[in-house]
Amino acid sequence: MDTLYAADTFISTDKYANLNRIHHTVPVGSRDWMYMNGIFWGLFILTLIVSKNKSEGTRKAIGWGLGALSLLNFAASQYHMYLGHTWSMENSLPLHLCGMSAFIAAYLLIRGSQISYEFLVYWGAGAIHAFLTPEITNGSAVYNHVEYCISHGIIILGSVYATMRLGYTPRPNSWWKVFLYTQFTIPVIGGINYLVDGNYMYLCQRPEAENPFVIGEWPWYILGLEFAIILHFFAFYHLHKALANWRTNRA
Repeated sequence: MDTLYAADTFISTDKYANLNRIHHTVPVGSRDWMYMNGIFWGLFILTLIVSKNKSEGTRKAIGWGLGALSLLNFAASQYHMYLGHTWSMENSLPLHLCGMSAFIAAYLLIRGSQISYEFLVYWGAGAIHAFLTPEITNGSAVYNHVEYCISHGIIILGSVYATMRLGYTPRPNSWWKVFLYTQFTIPVIGGINYLVDGNYMYLCQRPEAENPFVIGEWPWYILGLEFAIILHFFAFYHLHKALANWRTNRA
């Protein structure tokens, strides 16, 4: 076994393995970074503009289309890895928060659900950082850049679209409740990491991306991320409350 684990901590050390060895980071300010952010944020704004004065039925149809695209993008990614013989238990399961959020976005936009909306609002904070400091977990191919942008883009757009076009509003205290629920994912995903030699949710090894909220080595960066997460949840609660109030006042 390439990886040395402490059974009760799911720790992997760089001395024995690099669990992020196939990850590809996109340098901030690079040409690829500008393409990824320019195209996404342009489409983000365009979608909100186009859907602004549409009927309720049309807005729901656009949301349904975004949700379907999220599912199709995931299926295509899995098939692409299978064809390229790059699929693996330790790296290809949708067990990062953003991977799980892609399914939550699809459920929210296709079926509708207040609790899925609130999880998407808060977990979607990580997708913002996915564009600011990208780390593509399945390699540097052009296809992986496109798949990454679609999956993370729908997470961000889905939550804002639900607030501004589908009438959702985060409930009081939802930010800290979702934070508490999120803690239950840590031992579950940590156990899966232990079984498959993975690094889902970056619980065993810090991300490669130079994100300012990732400070120190294991386990200290996890504690720092927990603090950053609760601050982001609180900020995103007030952001979406403000967007909902702005929507109501302009109605």
